[in-house]
Amino acid sequence: MNQHKPDDTPAQSPQRQRELPDPDEGVRPLPWFLTMFLGAMAMWGAFYIYSTPSGEESSYGDQRTTASLRPPAVAVNAAQKADGKQIYGAKCAACHQATGLGIPGVFPPLAGSEWVVGDEKILTSIMLLGVNGEMEVKGTVYKGAMPAWKSLSDGDLAAVMSYIRSDWGNKSAEIEPGSVAAQREATKSRTEPYKGGQELKSGV
Repeated sequence: MNQHKPDDTPAQSPQRQRELPDPDEGVRPLPWFLTMFLGAMAMWGAFYIYSTPSGEESSYGDQRTTASLRPPAVAVNAAQKADGKQIYGAKCAACHQATGLGIPGVFPPLAGSEWVVGDEKILTSIMLLGVNGEMEVKGTVYKGAMPAWKSLSDGDLAAVMSYIRSDWGNKSAEIEPGSVAAQREATKSRTEPYKGGQELKSGV
């Protein structure tokens, strides 16, 4: 006698039978033309990298170096680089004052001084070696000591002398660093300050 085996599959309700199966994402290969396009781009990129020269100007792209991007240097002489007014304020104003009028009877004025607006060689020698002794400035005799500033560069000395020759009503020509260098060379054998105005006039 055949016996009926029960069905192992659970019975589905009418509601579940109406449900569609869950979607399943299968494998969808790229279209052949897109694959060929990507391959061609990769080959072109490899050829571009291989054929592009390195480190030199090229029409393949912007290969400028840092040095080529720097602006061209502008030639500026040492007197223009240095700030004569600033140097004067730091080195000279304590004695000759910011007004250039000095201190009566103690420190001579620079405004209208014949030593400032006159021979630039004499003024440069004063700056390089200093002066100890009597000096007549604008009709007044001063007895003091002017320190030497030979430790300053040619450019700094030229800048500060050009400043005092053009301020406070003074209208003398600027002094170039080359002139300072020449006078420094001419007086290099001297190691002591000038002994007053008379020696200055006769020794320069």
